[in-house]
This record gives sequence, structure tokens and C-alpha cells, in this order.
Amino acid sequence: MNEPDRASKTAHRETKSLVMSGLYPATLTPFNADFSIDLPALREHLKTIARTPGVKGLVVNGGLGELLQLSLEEQVLVVQETARVVQAGQLIVAGVSCSNVQQAATSALAVKQAGAQALLVFPPFDNRAYRRLTAHTPAVVAYFRELGNAVGLPMIIFQYGPQSGCAYSVETLLALAELPQVVAVKATSGSLEAYKPLWDALQDKLSIMAAVDGPPLVEMLAYGAHGALIGISTIGTSLWVNLVDAHRRGDRESAREIFVNGCAPLMARVWENHLPTRISSEVAATKEALVQMGQLPSSRVRPPAIDVNDAVRAEIRLALIEAGLIQAT
Repeated sequence: MNEPDRASKTAHRETKSLVMSGLYPATLTPFNADFSIDLPALREHLKTIARTPGVKGLVVNGGLGELLQLSLEEQVLVVQETARVVQAGQLIVAGVSCSNVQQAATSALAVKQAGAQALLVFPPFDNRAYRRLTAHTPAVVAYFRELGNAVGLPMIIFQYGPQSGCAYSVETLLALAELPQVVAVKATSGSLEAYKPLWDALQDKLSIMAAVDGPPLVEMLAYGAHGALIGISTIGTSLWVNLVDAHRRGDRESAREIFVNGCAPLMARVWENHLPTRISSEVAATKEALVQMGQLPSSRVRPPAIDVNDAVRAEIRLALIEAGLIQAT
């Protein structure tokens, strides 16, 4: 029996140290005019998300949180602030992105000490020089094994879509499922066609979190998912809690109504259905939505990312009106 076959027969989701379900919003990092972290705005943002009924945990220092623009000291600070506001039973997940596993472990241990309870592990080989290693199961497994042994926290695999060139094969995911610290997959598969084999193979082995900020999210939830881990859910978070819960109950009629009336306008006008054509940042667009809702003071993003312009602001305003999150004036 080869390694992936053995993994597929022995890994069980319910025996993992962490079993995830429901909604986990990926949060933002607000900045001052000098691009330092705006701590009062960060606290209020985190508090707003954490106090939304049905939120199972907060994911910080991810792509939406501008992880690649944060120093380790800033990452630690964000986790510390999150630990101060989470509600009882809510999970703190921190992103980790580094090709060097020793450096990744150093970062992960620092955020663990600050209060992180799980890690969202970005693809370590998302670099032209290493990208082909993504298809080499032993290299991927070795990375996750060493990181897990060094840090001792549950790990969520960040599975990119096939078009990225950094998507793990189902064979590799099955092998990763055998590692005790690997507990879940953030499945940014991009399409139902790419998602189906992942769910079919892994649903009993790992927690599968649907993760696309466009219409395929609904198809994934309908096909089968334990929950969702999405950045767009920072906008009108209760909408997304209700969408995920409706699908988990099998209430397709309610789910469709929530999606059409609330979620779809936000996906289309704020995130361009996760198929971006704008030069401005999706992070800035998400921040701008919260600015217009009175929840953030600025949509500022750190360079080289680009802020939204007035035309995009107008589009976002239409989305918020259509979703019922602000009033037309």
C-alpha cells in the first residue's frame, strides 16, 4: 500500500485536534496615513466581526489582512489584539507564509505565544524557483510535518485554485491528511469542477472550508462543505453566517434568497466575482465597503497595492445599497 492510499484509509476528521464548521471571516488590517497600523480601528473592526452571532472564529494575518506587508512584530500585535476581543469558543487562526520552514516556524511560534490557536499555512512553494515542488508530494509533506512538529498547532492547508500553478493534487492532500496537525483545507478551488474531487476524497478526513469570493462559493456549499473561510464575509458578516447555515441545514430556498438579495451584489461589485480586472486592490475595495458602512476610517492599503478610485467607490456604494447594508440618499 502506498502512502496516499494509507492516508486515505486512516485519517479521520472527527479524531483531529480541531474540527471546524460554520463561518470564519478573514479580517483586515487598517492603516494610518503613515501606513502604521491604526490600532483603534483594528480593535473596532475585530470586535465587530467577533460579536456577530454565528461567527466561529477570526482569521487574521491572511491575504486580506495584508500578511505580506506586515512585519513579524505587527503580525504578533494583530493576534494580541484579536485575543482581547474574541468571544468564548471562537478560534483565532493566524496566517503563515514562508518558503523556509524554519523561518515559518519562528513566525508561527511568535503568533502562538500571542494567542493564535491554529495556523493558515499558505503554499510554501508559491515562488517561480520552487513552484514545481508543489507537485512533489514528499516535499510538501516534509514541510508540513516539520512545521507541525516545531509549532504544535492545528494547521489549515491553503489550497489555491488550479490556475495558480500552486494547487496541491488530491494525492498530496490525502498524504497531508495523515499528519496529526493538519486538520482542514481552505479550498479556494475557483470552480465547482475543481472542488468536487477535493470534497469527495477528503470530506471524512479533514474539515473542508469553501473559500472563494464569487458565485462558485454557493455551488461549493450546495455540493458539500463543512463551512466557509472567506474575506468578503467581513462585509455584512451576518449575511454570510446565514448563507452558510442555510446550506448546512439543507434549506436551499433560504440560501438562494440570501445569496441573490445580499451576497451576489457584494461579490460582483466589490470583488468582481473573484475574477479581477481592476488595477486597484480587492483589499482596498473591501476596506472601502466598511468605510461606507461607517466601520473603518480609511480604505488605505500599503504599497505596492493600489487604493480604489472614485468610480470603484461608486460601484461599491451600489453594492451596499443593493445588499441592504446602507441606505440610498
